[in-house]
Amino acid sequence: MSRKQVTFIVEDEGRDKGKEFLITEMSAWDAEELAEEIYRAMGQGEFNSLPSDVVAMGVAGLATVGMSVLSAAPAHVSRPIADKLLSTVDIIISHDGKENQRKVKPIDFEEVATIRSLKDKVFELNFGFLALAAA
Repeated sequence: MSRKQVTFIVEDEGRDKGKEFLITEMSAWDAEELAEEIYRAMGQGEFNSLPSDVVAMGVAGLATVGMSVLSAAPAHVSRPIADKLLSTVDIIISHDGKENQRKVKPIDFEEVATIRSLKDKVFELNFGFLALAAA
């Protein structure tokens, strides 16, 4: 079975409006490793508000807190996790009727909001279904 893919087109006003990105689901192995890294980041960060029942749900619990755990962790901890999230994203560049697809690079972004939206979409694709199961 192939991995899920989601197209994300920036609709917000700004310099990234109209840019198209393709997000590919992580393997189960990579998603589980990422979840473990996020839990470790929580321990090193200032994220102290996680209820014990959420922790007890494991990866499903992680899906309920989303990206907020990364914002509370120190940069040296959260940056590699953010990079792993964005490693699943390609940009689709259309020019003169031709499309090229490649991994995203920092130069592809003009707006911080685009980067944050992409991280949210990657997280949702890989862990969002668990939030439903945890509810």
